[in-house]
Amino acid sequence: MSFNPEYEQIGNQLVSYYYSKFDVGDPMIRAQGLCDLYDPANSYMTFEGVQMKGQEAILQKFQSLTFRTIQRAITKSDCQPLYDGSIMVAVLGQLKTDEDPVQSYNQLFILRPNATGFFIANEIFRLVLHNN
Repeated sequence: MSFNPEYEQIGNQLVSYYYSKFDVGDPMIRAQGLCDLYDPANSYMTFEGVQMKGQEAILQKFQSLTFRTIQRAITKSDCQPLYDGSIMVAVLGQLKTDEDPVQSYNQLFILRPNATGFFIANEIFRLVLHNN
């Protein structure tokens, strides 16, 4: 395989789409909006240090999140092509859920090509908390 020359466009499209679906208040709608982004067996997510494997486990995690409102500001997203046609996307931003204080976060995605486009093969999400 080779580097995908459209890596930046594809990565930025993912960021826009992902957060438009994630940042809804209803956990069921969130999971439904994101389900097509994950492979049933080959997607991994680490969310605040807890790792999940597969579409079902990841969507269950999304459904378990208890916030009702979220406000997000993306500071920067950076995209890089990987040698096998995959794309790495790093996001830095801030979010506010319900009445909680504003928190900075980092999120990393690895998009892998499949028959219909791309899926999220790897995802890591961390709030930037310096007291833990």
